Amino acid sequence: MRHEGRLTNGSAAISSIATKPEADTAVIGKQVIRGLFLSLERKGVRYCHWKSNVRLEQTLSAAEDIDLLIDRRDAALFHAALLEHGFKLAQSRSGTDHPAVFHAFALDRTTAELVHLHAYFQIITGDSLAKSYRLPIENELLDQTRYLQGVRVPTPEAELVLFVLRIALKHVSPIEILMANRRYSSVTNELAWLRGAAKVERAEALCSEWFPTVHPALFRQLLSAIAADSAVAQRVALGWRVAYHLRGWRRVSVLRGCGSRLWRVLTLLTKRLYGRRDFGLETGGIIVALVGPKATGKSTINHILSRRLGEHLDVVRIHAGKPPATLLSFLPRLFVPAARVFLSKERAGEYEKAARRHEKRYSLVYVLRMTILAYDRRKLLQRALRDATAGTIIISDRYPSPQVGAIDSSCFDEVALAKCDSPLKRWLMRRERELCSGLPSPRLVLRLTAPIGVTIERDARRVKEGGADAEAVRRRWELESHPPFPHSNVIEIDTHRPLDNTIEEVVSAVWSAL
Repeated sequence: MRHEGRLTNGSAAISSIATKPEADTAVIGKQVIRGLFLSLERKGVRYCHWKSNVRLEQTLSAAEDIDLLIDRRDAALFHAALLEHGFKLAQSRSGTDHPAVFHAFALDRTTAELVHLHAYFQIITGDSLAKSYRLPIENELLDQTRYLQGVRVPTPEAELVLFVLRIALKHVSPIEILMANRRYSSVTNELAWLRGAAKVERAEALCSEWFPTVHPALFRQLLSAIAADSAVAQRVALGWRVAYHLRGWRRVSVLRGCGSRLWRVLTLLTKRLYGRRDFGLETGGIIVALVGPKATGKSTINHILSRRLGEHLDVVRIHAGKPPATLLSFLPRLFVPAARVFLSKERAGEYEKAARRHEKRYSLVYVLRMTILAYDRRKLLQRALRDATAGTIIISDRYPSPQVGAIDSSCFDEVALAKCDSPLKRWLMRRERELCSGLPSPRLVLRLTAPIGVTIERDARRVKEGGADAEAVRRRWELESHPPFPHSNVIEIDTHRPLDNTIEEVVSAVWSAL
C-alpha cells in the first residue's frame, strides 16, 4: 500500500489490513469488473467494497451495484483505472445526487450488459433516499479490511457496525420504514451472515470507538431488534434513539431532510410513471437511428437495445417513420381508417410502386397527408434532439435521410414541383420540403442488412393485418437499402446471423459512440 494505515486504539482495535488477495476467487464475475479490481490493486488505490458483501457474488456478476469507498487521496488513480476499463461518468437528471458520491457505467463486452459502479469518497448514508448522515470514518474503515472473493472489503466487525446503524436510521420516517420492511428477509439474512463471521464483542467496542454516543447496550438492543422480523415498533424507537445520538453527524437538518425525501419520492414516482431512468451520461445523450429494409430486425433490435441500456440509463424509443400525432394532425388522423377503405389508391404503398414514382403526379389528399406527416416528424425529432442534449439516449426505428424520395424523407423533388399544375398542391409540396430540411442528424446510424430472401421469409412469419406481402418487401428494398446520412457515423450490421451476436455488435457500437 502507498498509504500508511492508521492504527486504532483500545481492545477492539483490529489492524487486519489485507496485504494480498486470498486464493478463493472462484466467482469469476464480469470481465470488466474483475479487470477494474485488478487495476485498483496494481495502482495501489486504497479502497474497499464497503456494504452488502453478503451479495458480493451478485455484485461481481453485475446483478448488484458496485459500492466502493475510495481514499480521496487516490482519486486521480481511481479515475485513471475507470478510464482504462471504459467506465463513463453519469449524473442524476433530476439533481438527486449526493456530495462526494458519483456513478459510472461500463459495458461488459462479453455479455453486452452494463455494469453500474457507485463510488464514495465520503460515507454518506442513513436513510435510503435523503442520505442525511455523513459518518467521518473513511480512514478508520479503510484500515479495517480483508479480502473476500479477491475483493477488498471491511472486516466483519466493521461492516456489522455500519450495517446496524444504517438499518436503524432507515426507521426514522414513514416512507423509509415502508421501504426498509418491504423485503425484510434480506436484512435478517445479511445480519445472520455478518454475525456468523464477526465477533460481536469486538464490533461493540469498535462501535463505541467510532461513535462514542452509541453505547454497547444500545448496540446489543439494535442487534436483537433487527434480527426479529416482527419487531418493527422496537426498531422505530431504537432508530430515533440512534438518530438522536448521531445528530452531530447529520449533514442536513431534519426539515431539509424531509423536503429532500419528499422530492426524491416524487421524482421516483414520476420516472416510473413515464418508464424513464434518472441517470444520463455526463458526456450527454445521443440519437441512434436504426435503418434498413423491411424485416431486417429494426423493431427487435430497438426493443433489446433499449432494454439493455435502459436498465440503468435514461433511454427513449421513438419511431420516426410513424411519429405521434400533434395538435395539427390529431383531427385529420381520425379519418385515416376511412381513407384506407375508400381511397385505397392513395395509400403510401401505392406511391412507392415504380410506375407512380416515375410518373411523379400526386393527389391533393396525398400531398396534404405527407405535409402533415412531415410536420409531425419534425416536431418529434426536435424534441428528440432536446432530450439527447440533456443526456437521454434516443433510439429511433427508421429515420429520414437528406435524399429526396427515400423512405421517411421528403417526397417531392423539383420534377414533381414542375409537373404540378395546382398552386395549392405546389404550396403544400414546398412546405413539406421545408419541413424535411434541416432535421437533426443522428449521431450514429446502424444500417441493418440481410439477404432479400431472408427478409421475405421473416416478413411471411409476421402476424399482421393483410398477411405477408413479399412484393412490398421487394418494392421497398431499393428505397430503404442505401439512403445517405452524410453527417452521421454509419455502421452496417449484418442481421443474418445469431441474434446474440448481432446484439453484442449493436450495443458495443452504441456504447462506443456515447
